[in-house]
Amino acid sequence: MQRIAVIGITLALISGLVIWWFSPVQTLKRRTASLLQTLTLKSGSTKAARQMGAYSLNALLADEVVLEATTITEVNGTFDRSEMESLYSWLCGHATQTRFDLEQFQSIAIRGDQADVVFSLKALVELPSSRPVDGHFLVTYQWKHGDKGWQLTRASWTEAKP
Repeated sequence: MQRIAVIGITLALISGLVIWWFSPVQTLKRRTASLLQTLTLKSGSTKAARQMGAYSLNALLADEVVLEATTITEVNGTFDRSEMESLYSWLCGHATQTRFDLEQFQSIAIRGDQADVVFSLKALVELPSSRPVDGHFLVTYQWKHGDKGWQLTRASWTEAKP
């Protein structure tokens, strides 16, 4: 009888873990972290190693992505996936380093097949002659769920105090 109880409790715990792991909130957290990790390019890494992130990037982006930034007005607008991949490729070849450290999730709001993920971020984009991004930001990612899972449709960020 105790053996059956132990097996039942173990199965209940495993089932709970699986439900939690695949819940939309946890999936969105992982997708957000994965995108930030893909955008992080370590100093001294080769262009070829950096370009490997393009495969991850493709799966995370919707067909069109809207970018809104108060700090770099040149990146504001609507871009199709191929333009985003070209921008990423340019960054891989030109950036000395990039770092995107997620500090804390502020909120995750899911409305059917759309979701907003708001988080704080410490970011650095270092080019050979400048640092166009260096500081703390409040970021909102808007995701849409479709055939390929959750994909980013909009990224908005503003400067924030640490």
